[in-house]
Amino acid sequence: MSVWSDCNAKQAEFGIAKCNFDQETKPHRLNLDVGDAVIILKETTHWYYGYRQKAKETRGIFPKSYIHLCEYKIVNGEYCIQRTDIVEEITKVLLEWGSIAKNYFLTTNPKFSKIRGKMNELNNNRAALISGNLPLDEVRKVKLLATNQIDTGNRLLGLDMVVRDESGDILDTNAICTTELYEQHMQAVHRIDKANRLSSERGTPRTPNKYSHNILLHVNAFVCKFQEDSDLLFTLFDGETHKPISENYVVKWSRMGIARDIDQIDNNRVLFTDLSKSDLNIAKMYLVCYAIRIGSMEFKDSAESKRTSMSIANSMLNASSRKASQLSVSSSGSSSSNGEYIIRRPFGVACKDLTPFINKSDDFRGNIDLPFIMCEKDTLDGTLRKLIANKDIGKIDSKMAVTIEVLRGDIKQIKEEFPRLMHTNVPVARKMGFPEVILPGDVRNDLYLTICSGEFSRIAKTSEKNVEVSVCVANEQGYLMPGVLSIGAGHQPIDEYKSVVYYHDDKPKWQETFKIHVPIEDFKQCHLRFVLKHRSSNEQKDRTEKPFGLAYVRLMQANGTTITQGQHILAVYKIDHKKYDKTVANCYLELPSTVAELQGAKPSISGLTLLPKDQLSIGVNLCSTKLTQSVSLLGLLNWSAHKETLEQSLNALSTVPGEEVVKFLQDILDALFNILVENDQPEKYDQLVFMSIIHLIETVSDLKYQHFLTVLDVYINESFSFTLAYTKLMDVLQKNISDAITPKEKSADGNDLEESVEVRRLYKTTRYLHYVMKFVIRSRVLYAEMNCNTDYVDFATRLQELLRMFIDMIGCPSNLLKSEGALLKNLHIIATDLMQVFDQVRLSVSIVEILEKFPPRRLTQSKMGCIKDFVETKLFTLPKCRAILLPVFCKHIKDHLDSKEEIAECINIMNNILKLLFRSDVGATHNDIRDIMIILFRTVMKAAHSLDRDTGLVGKFFAIMLGILQRMDAQHYEYFVKDLHQRGELKHFVVEILLVFEELVSPHQKAVFPRDWMDMIMHQNTVILGALKHLTVVITDYFLCPFEKQIWSNFFQCSIAFLVQSPLQLNDFNDNKRQIVFARYRDIRKDTAMEIRKMWFQLGQHKPKFVPQLVEPILEMSMIPEKELRQETIPIFFDMMQCEYYSSRLEHESYGDTKYNNTHHKGNFSDFKTAMIEKLDILIGAGKGDAEYKVLFEKIMMERCAAHNTLNVDGTAFVQMVTRLMDKLLEYRFIIQDESKENRMACTFSLLQFYSEVDLKEMYIRYVYKLCALHMEFEDYTEAAFTLKLHTELLRWTDTDLSHQLRSYRHSNCRTHRQLKEALYFEIMEYFDKGKQWECAIDMCRVLARQYEEEVFDYLKLAELLNRMALFYEKIIKELRHNSEYFRVCFYGRGFPRFLQNRVFIFRGKEYERHSDFCARMLVQHPQAELMQTLEAPGEDITNSDGQYIQVNKVEPIMGSAFNKFNDKIINNEIVKYFTANNVQKFQFSRPFRDSINGGDRDDVRNLWLERTELLIRFPLPGILRWFPVIETNTFKISPLERAVEIMKDTNRDIRQLVILHKSDENLHINPLSMKLNGIVDPAVMGGFAKYEEAFLTEEYLEQNPDDKDLVEELKELISNQIPLLEIAIQLHRLRAPESLKALQEHLEGCFADMQQHVELRYGRKSCDLKFERDSVVMRRPNFFLPPLFDGSNNRHSETSMGSSDSGLSKSTFLPRPQTNSIKNPFSGLSFNTRPSLGHSPSIKSNKSKDKTPSKRRNKDGKVKEREAHSLSSSQWYTPPLSTITSTPEKETNTSIASLASTSNSSLSGPKTPDPHVLTEELTPKRPLRSEMEKERRLSRPASIATPTASIKNFPDTRSLSESSNRNSVETTDSTSEEDVRPPPLPAKARDSTDFTSLSQNLDWTPNGYAMLSTISNTSSSSMSTTSTLTKTSITNTTYEYLETTNFSLVGAVDGNKPRPPTPPPKPSRHSKHIP
Repeated sequence: MSVWSDCNAKQAEFGIAKCNFDQETKPHRLNLDVGDAVIILKETTHWYYGYRQKAKETRGIFPKSYIHLCEYKIVNGEYCIQRTDIVEEITKVLLEWGSIAKNYFLTTNPKFSKIRGKMNELNNNRAALISGNLPLDEVRKVKLLATNQIDTGNRLLGLDMVVRDESGDILDTNAICTTELYEQHMQAVHRIDKANRLSSERGTPRTPNKYSHNILLHVNAFVCKFQEDSDLLFTLFDGETHKPISENYVVKWSRMGIARDIDQIDNNRVLFTDLSKSDLNIAKMYLVCYAIRIGSMEFKDSAESKRTSMSIANSMLNASSRKASQLSVSSSGSSSSNGEYIIRRPFGVACKDLTPFINKSDDFRGNIDLPFIMCEKDTLDGTLRKLIANKDIGKIDSKMAVTIEVLRGDIKQIKEEFPRLMHTNVPVARKMGFPEVILPGDVRNDLYLTICSGEFSRIAKTSEKNVEVSVCVANEQGYLMPGVLSIGAGHQPIDEYKSVVYYHDDKPKWQETFKIHVPIEDFKQCHLRFVLKHRSSNEQKDRTEKPFGLAYVRLMQANGTTITQGQHILAVYKIDHKKYDKTVANCYLELPSTVAELQGAKPSISGLTLLPKDQLSIGVNLCSTKLTQSVSLLGLLNWSAHKETLEQSLNALSTVPGEEVVKFLQDILDALFNILVENDQPEKYDQLVFMSIIHLIETVSDLKYQHFLTVLDVYINESFSFTLAYTKLMDVLQKNISDAITPKEKSADGNDLEESVEVRRLYKTTRYLHYVMKFVIRSRVLYAEMNCNTDYVDFATRLQELLRMFIDMIGCPSNLLKSEGALLKNLHIIATDLMQVFDQVRLSVSIVEILEKFPPRRLTQSKMGCIKDFVETKLFTLPKCRAILLPVFCKHIKDHLDSKEEIAECINIMNNILKLLFRSDVGATHNDIRDIMIILFRTVMKAAHSLDRDTGLVGKFFAIMLGILQRMDAQHYEYFVKDLHQRGELKHFVVEILLVFEELVSPHQKAVFPRDWMDMIMHQNTVILGALKHLTVVITDYFLCPFEKQIWSNFFQCSIAFLVQSPLQLNDFNDNKRQIVFARYRDIRKDTAMEIRKMWFQLGQHKPKFVPQLVEPILEMSMIPEKELRQETIPIFFDMMQCEYYSSRLEHESYGDTKYNNTHHKGNFSDFKTAMIEKLDILIGAGKGDAEYKVLFEKIMMERCAAHNTLNVDGTAFVQMVTRLMDKLLEYRFIIQDESKENRMACTFSLLQFYSEVDLKEMYIRYVYKLCALHMEFEDYTEAAFTLKLHTELLRWTDTDLSHQLRSYRHSNCRTHRQLKEALYFEIMEYFDKGKQWECAIDMCRVLARQYEEEVFDYLKLAELLNRMALFYEKIIKELRHNSEYFRVCFYGRGFPRFLQNRVFIFRGKEYERHSDFCARMLVQHPQAELMQTLEAPGEDITNSDGQYIQVNKVEPIMGSAFNKFNDKIINNEIVKYFTANNVQKFQFSRPFRDSINGGDRDDVRNLWLERTELLIRFPLPGILRWFPVIETNTFKISPLERAVEIMKDTNRDIRQLVILHKSDENLHINPLSMKLNGIVDPAVMGGFAKYEEAFLTEEYLEQNPDDKDLVEELKELISNQIPLLEIAIQLHRLRAPESLKALQEHLEGCFADMQQHVELRYGRKSCDLKFERDSVVMRRPNFFLPPLFDGSNNRHSETSMGSSDSGLSKSTFLPRPQTNSIKNPFSGLSFNTRPSLGHSPSIKSNKSKDKTPSKRRNKDGKVKEREAHSLSSSQWYTPPLSTITSTPEKETNTSIASLASTSNSSLSGPKTPDPHVLTEELTPKRPLRSEMEKERRLSRPASIATPTASIKNFPDTRSLSESSNRNSVETTDSTSEEDVRPPPLPAKARDSTDFTSLSQNLDWTPNGYAMLSTISNTSSSSMSTTSTLTKTSITNTTYEYLETTNFSLVGAVDGNKPRPPTPPPKPSRHSKHIP
């Protein structure tokens, strides 16, 4: 058994999950995801017990192997991994960015890829930092790189900018002053901008030394044919001057193709340094390599000769290679240490132009190849020239592979920043000259010697010599100086240099350069010795060869200078070895060394004779910081020995080059001061010495030698020792000033002559005066130390006189501007130094006098620069000096700010002052802050406020203003206020500062500080809050009595604006930012709210003055989501209520007077109430407030009101009303973003009703237009018009001016009631016109016409209006218009918004919108809802659930009394049709059921009852919404007899209307009339009214139902009245029928004769008001349409049909305009009746099973087939199988013959046999497209083959009424037409039930079978019928139930005996839910 033990006795352990752990099925397991932080409480061998940090309540066990333990720390009670600050920052940043990146990904934001890349890099950097494997410099680099990524990423994401120091650490913003914080933000902006620009580069951008450039060379490989070892000499070369720039770098290359030196293997690197900018600007800089072969005179063929490369560089050197590695120039000067035969021979040259690489703006690194060519017989220099010129070089096969890297900075900087490059001792090849900047510590003594060329006579030889020059350094005794020569970097120093040997060349041109480095102390005694030797190609002979000549040259000349720069031609002496005395090594020093020294003589000594024709040319280049080649300089340094030339030497100093001056700086200064102190002629020499000192300082101050300024400072502080120099210097200084300011002679015209020598001298003096004063002060200090400062008074007096002379110089009228400017530039330095020897207070006074002496507009820039410099001096840090200087500085700043001069400099000075005063080491600053406050604060504040926000200075001004406020305490405010009050400016100041504060935080102003400067903004807010706290005291003390409303109002406005600004709303921040703000600045909103509350209650009797206007700001403040703040501010509203209630209703009285006279009480708070309601709407709409606020508001206010005696009733009612408003507004705010337009409109309507109730016209009108805009958004023009009518109802037909509340922003130019009402009427008429509500538009026209005719008498407008009105009348008749259908929608469940929960609505559908489309739309708007499948009322399990359930069924409008005016009148269908579906408030739907209680046959007509439900809605439709709630429901039953009466009435009305239509228009198509008559007179299977006779017109029925006697009589009357109607209709049919229908006509007449005889015998003969007039073919109305009989919504044809016309299916009494249909052949559609027959049918009886499963039917093979599925998209889901009452537009796919009979007027008119395809082409472009959802459903279904029909007379009677045991079951049909491959047909509502698009052009009736001829095309691919449920064809008739079709047969129909394809089962809807 495992034992659990505590992890740690004191505290738990902390770890991170490194793998997912998921074992929910097992007990006590804790699921973990990778990265989860876990706290471990207990442990066992393999398990831990603990919890996840994010879910502390859940505890469990998890494996140890899944956890990585970490060191941790606890911060604010949370466990955190112990990491460095940068790692913690990266972790938080990645977490913060992660959520944003996820949103970017989901919204396909283009920034996603960028931020993902930055996150990956940050993650990599974090891993590198955590690993601990990085060296310190890499950690620093990675840290800076990571911070750059964080900063650039934050900017990319719009997050807050982080302020950092130079090392990347986050700055402590509380430790610096405001101005410095602003500067840090600006630096951060520049840093981020720079990082963005350099984001593509790796590494951190650095600031290189712009004066020093370097090239790092790495030799990788040399591919060439080698026979012998070689020396490779690399150098940088100037292509223009053809001279080397740098020293050589030597690589010793072996014949094996690798370095001979084992240290150089794979490490052939050199750094060429000291390159200046001018060097890089050389037109052509080359990298040159000289290859020198080390071996015999000629190549030796060897077995090892081959092409080799660096590829074997890593092979080990064997003994022979080590031996060969030594074969180079030996240090002993011999050929080799072992006497081998070795000669240095030219091999070849390689070069490459580096200019393209070094001129790149950034550091370059890359691999390059150097083409290499061999010398052949040319010299190295000649070969190089050829290669550079690219001439005669042929094909280049060999090359060198090198890598170069351009680095910028001095050698120290490079070693620090590129340690990877300098990790080994990389050789340094210096420039052969001084760098652009000479560093003081750079001690050099290098002499570069170039062996240029030589000319040698043959003497005894017959051929040219093979000359080798050996060079060494020898001392005075002639002995060799070892180790002082160097052929280049990377090579050890040598004793003797041997030149290259050119074969048979008496005039060789070597151009070989090497370095000589002789110690300074030996330099004077040394000389160079050149030994010339012939090298034989024969090794044996060469061993006997001896030197033939000798030359030399001294390094130091006789005058003490070194050998001069340039070329020297040396004399060559022949060595006679027989006579030459080798024991006297320096004997040749007696001979002249150069040709110039010979002067034609031929000197000789024993063994050495001059060779007159021979000479050796050399070049000398000295780079020495210790030796000089200047004679003048030497004369000055040795002045004491040559006093006679002293003046000349002093004057010549100005001509000495700067390099020489800085080399001997200290020596020259010592000499000059010695001369100054010791000379006997001060008048002659003091001025010269003084100006020489000035020249020296000027030289050192030059940019090239500026680094030697430190040498000068060191000299002054450490080496200078002349105690008496200060007196001489001060005397000369005073003299120079005096000479310059003395008035001079002027020219005749009064102008000054040319600038005098004295003025120029003074300018030079003042320019470098600070160094002169340093010498003076240092001399005085040394003197005082020596003499105990005994004569201080005298010195101070002299110094004061000198300062006075400076003041006089400034006051001098002569032109000394340059000198004065120079004095101002150096004055701060002089003052700082004078602090050592002069009283600081007196010094400060003198400085102030100097500054004050300047005229106002003179040298303003220099003066402000001087002030700026003084602020940074040590003098200014002393409080006593600052007290003198600061007021003067502030005064100058104020003057310049007022005059708008030098603003930038003034800002810098104020910044520096505030930064200095923020320091803790500058003493007391209280008085300094006071001075700044008094002098500058208002000026700065005004300047900040007046500047344009787009200027770059405005932020600096505000930072200074905030910096001053930051340092001001209560005493400062008290002093400042008293000062302002005395001057009468206090009020203006308070108003100004409050205005500035308000604009600073206002969101309506452009922000002073960018929004991402979180630290700056929060610091600003902290400072402003402190200032507001002080200002509350000032306002209360000075502006309460007497009361200043403006100031109090400004305070409230400012403080509330401050409180509600977005940077303080912590609840809007993410967790990371919220924690940072809390930690650094805390939540300052509470303090602000307390100050506002305190000031409100301070108002006392003045409160009523602020009640209306302060409601909004305080309401906004109280809505801040901070509970304590809300609790403090909500009571203010109750106080406002009291104030207004008890305020005086008399304006002249005050609030206090009501205490004594209660009758003066106002007695209400209407202003407060109105403002509260209006502002609540605005603020909650803007996103303020929440449900918690509503609850808290209600609680606090109700408590206050209930406890108040007077306000307990009115106040409580107000609070309840406001709470209800908040509830509606919050709901509106939530819903208005909803995709459901119904929800948005419902909320808007709810608020509209509320504002109507509270009679707030302005708010009411606002929401009228909001609702109108919503309607316009969805093109609901009718509803938009009704909505606008609400505004017109508030207006009158008068010329009264509009009040503010009644104005319309849409018609802002309307000023009176009449103007606005007229404009709105026209707008409403336009909307009614677009919504096809022309009747409503006509009503509006009538009202306007009455105004034009009777009130304003504007007949022109009346004429226009009547024309428009006439157009509306015409549109009613002519334009296509479809009545929208209505749907009952029930929303069950708590998941809906509150205003929908468990409520019933009537919706007005869109035009052409069918039931299926409407259901789909509702489900789209409520995607979580499920569609219920029955009409049964749900139980509590549904209504109280959290789900969403929708119940939808179609309802029929019940026409109102307005329809009665059309009774018994012959009226156009289009006129009457409008009133059937508009302005209706009552609706009904019916459900059939069979009453089998009384027994009998269930299929008996007497058992077919209807359950009818009538619904009453709140407002008529259409209205301001497309739906309204049901307010009353009434359900009752319709008996079978009543239903029969209804059907007969409808049938008679339909016949009557058809007759009227055909009499009025001869061109109407006869087919609808034919089918209608055929269905009535020959009802066939449906039985006609004979069914009713059998059921109701019997004595048995009357005995059983005596109460139905009246109904029975009415039914008889209707049957008898039908006969005369039919007679007229058949006569009309005979007149209009074509020849092809004559057979049908005869059939109709025969059937009618029998029917007429039967009826007249039983019920008597009746007459009709309609008369058949054969000649009367033109009626009153030119254009009539089909009667309601053929409306697609009315498919009843049988008199005995028991279907209900209001059974929830579409019903329309009038015919809509016909539309196209997808049916191929309508008369194959004799089977188109999809409604089951009320008669008995075997095919449907099988559906009696109670399990509600689809019934089965068998085909001829006996296989079972599923009943064909019925889709929701084309039927009413709630229609039961028994429902045969009406068809719906949704059921256009199962249309009956009656539905087929309906067609357009255009199709019924015209020729007798019209082409039906013409109709399709006309109407297809106008029809709306089907929804995509329905399209997908159709595409997913296979097409069915329509059931063929047999001969109507011969097929069995199988079509009877279908039955079902469940009246709520769903009947659906699927369209099987070709609609999927053709354009979709019009929606059902727009389409009539008859389609003749597939009729052939000739329709004939067969004489014997009355079969209708038609052409049926492709029955296999096109459907014959749109039905999928009936197997036989029936003709539906509204007069009879369902008529058996026994008389007709279809020619060419598909054989009915063939098996039909199986129909797939219905596809369930994903939204549907069947509720039993």
